[in-house]
Amino acid sequence: MRDVLPILERWLAAGRRVAVATVVETRGSAPRTPGATLALSDRGEIVGSVTGGCVEPAVIAEAEEVLAGGPARLRTFGISDEDGMQVGLACGGTVRVFIEPLVPEAVPALAAALAADRPAALVTTVEGGDLGGMRVVGPGDASADTDTVARLLRRGETGLVDAGDATLFVASFVPRPDMYVFGAIDHASALVRVGRFLGYRVTVCDARAAFVTRERFPDADRLAVAWPHRFLAEAPVDERTVICVLTHDPKFDVPAIRAALATPAAYVGAMGSRRTTADRAARLREEGVGVEEIARIHAPIGLPIGARTPEEVAVAIGAQIVAVTRRPTPAAPPLTAAGAR
Repeated sequence: MRDVLPILERWLAAGRRVAVATVVETRGSAPRTPGATLALSDRGEIVGSVTGGCVEPAVIAEAEEVLAGGPARLRTFGISDEDGMQVGLACGGTVRVFIEPLVPEAVPALAAALAADRPAALVTTVEGGDLGGMRVVGPGDASADTDTVARLLRRGETGLVDAGDATLFVASFVPRPDMYVFGAIDHASALVRVGRFLGYRVTVCDARAAFVTRERFPDADRLAVAWPHRFLAEAPVDERTVICVLTHDPKFDVPAIRAALATPAAYVGAMGSRRTTADRAARLREEGVGVEEIARIHAPIGLPIGARTPEEVAVAIGAQIVAVTRRPTPAAPPLTAAGAR
C-alpha cells in the first residue's frame, strides 16, 4: 500500500472509483508477503501487484466485479485448488487475497500519518462482521481490538487478527526502526551502509569526538558524541531496535551492554574474539547481570561465514539481525557463534 499510495491519491483527486486487492495471508511458498497490494481504477488502470503476475488476471477479474457494484470478497488461490491451477500459481503455495472498494477517507488519513512519520495501521474486516470498512488506526485509538492491533503496530507487523465475530487484516506502517552502532571504527562504516540497506535509521555513537565525523560516516542518519551507556539512557528504544556494540573495550562496552540489556531491543550484538567475549561475560556477571540476560547478547557478533573484511563482517551482522528479528523457530540452530571479530 505504501508504494501505491501516491497513485491512489491522484486517482481519487481525479474522481476515479478504485478497487483494491490485498494479500492477507500466505501459506507455503508465495511470491509476495501479506500486505502486497494491487489497485484497479474504473478506467482500467492498474498499479501494484499481489503475486508478481501468476494470479493477477484472476484478481483483476474479481476487482472488476467489485467496481461494477459487487461486494467485497476474500479469495484463495493455490496449487491445491482448481482456480490456482488455472491461474498458474507455480510456486506451490497458497495466497488469500481480499478484494474491496477503496474507502476514499482512508487514503488521506494514511498519507498524513506516513508524511508525519507516525505509526498507523490500516485495518480491514476480511471475514464476518461488516466486510471491508477500511480504517486507519493509530497507537492511541480506542476500539474493541485495540490491544491486539496495538501490539502488531508496535512491532511493525502485518497479519490477521481474530476479533471474535470477525477476522481483521492489520497492515502496519511504522517509521524506520533504529540501529545504534557504538564504536566509530572501520567496521562501523560498513555496518552503517548495510543497516541503511536493511531499512534502519542508523546512529553512530562514540565518546571520541575525533572519530565521529561526517567524513568518516557519510551514510549515517545521525552522529552522536557520547558515552554509549549515557546515550542509551536517553535514546528511544523499542521492540524493533537493534544495538551493535563494536567498541570491544571493557570501559565502553560493558556499561553499554548493561544499558542495552535493560531495554526491549530486538537485538543486542557485541564484537570481540571468543576470549574477549568470555572476559566480558565474566565482567557482566560481576556487575550483577544475570545468565539469562547475558544469553541475549549475540557475541561474537555476526553469523559464522568466515568474514574478514569490514564489509564481510557487516554482511554477517546484517544477516544475523535479519535471522533474529524474523524470529527463527526454537528448533533453528543457534545464531550467536560467529567468525566475525
